[in-house]
Amino acid sequence: MNPQEKNTYVKQQITSALVSLMKKKKLTDISISEICDKAQVGRASFYRNYDSKEEVVEKYTELLILKWAEEIDMDPSANIYTFFASMFEHFQKNSGFYKTLYKQNMSPMILNAIRKKLNVNGDTDPAALYSRAFTAYGIFGWIDIWFSNGMKETPEELNRIIVSNMNTMIRGAKALEEL
Repeated sequence: MNPQEKNTYVKQQITSALVSLMKKKKLTDISISEICDKAQVGRASFYRNYDSKEEVVEKYTELLILKWAEEIDMDPSANIYTFFASMFEHFQKNSGFYKTLYKQNMSPMILNAIRKKLNVNGDTDPAALYSRAFTAYGIFGWIDIWFSNGMKETPEELNRIIVSNMNTMIRGAKALEEL
């Protein structure tokens, strides 16, 4: 195993160990030593890759969002319908992890990962910044309500609802143009 593969393996072990521990304990009650023992890596390996437990969770959340975004970006037939369908399916498929974030009061990490993927920051022109912010917070709003309400709807049901709502908004916007 080359050094890069070994480092990737170590990060995966640390992440897996921490996520597993978070399902049983509060993050504040989990020690770095406990994570390292479960991951079967040394403390030096932990600190070579991360500054804190929170950073492990943050990086993993970002990785999940990035992987989903790359999948939809690579689909040449993607459209608004498939975009939201794949998004809801992603969150359902990874619901164990995301529910753990909610249980740990760490759901803002989801929003931060979406904001990061959409490059919502002050270094862009206002039109792009506000458009990206609208999209990021809208996506998170849907996900937040879905998780907070116990994920009762299927991804297919949510997709139908959001596409219907967007169509209604578009018709409303067209009506505004006629004023």
